[in-house]
Amino acid sequence: MITRSHSGRTLALLLFLFAWWLFLMWATPASAHDQYHEWKIPGTMTSCCNDNDCRPTRARVTEDGFWEAWDGKEWLTVPQSRVLPFTAPDGRSHLCAIGGVVLCFTPGEIRG
Repeated sequence: MITRSHSGRTLALLLFLFAWWLFLMWATPASAHDQYHEWKIPGTMTSCCNDNDCRPTRARVTEDGFWEAWDGKEWLTVPQSRVLPFTAPDGRSHLCAIGGVVLCFTPGEIRG
């Protein structure tokens, strides 16, 4: 038998879950991408981002000591002049690139 107190808790839980779902669907994607708008192509005042060219990425260092970043299709060699002088807040590598051209890159924390 469902009592009034159980139905009240169930309703509160459903409302909480619905509110959390709304937050995840609408608030998170925009705020997660906002970090890129502050990033500038090194040596310029030009933003690295145009709302669809930046993303977390896999990265590696070549035997020659150059960074390579995965753009979803291929490994791109990152020119040293495009490496940003900081680590992203989430500690991951991030790449801003258009058509295989690296605009900005920030290496993630080295994990062993």
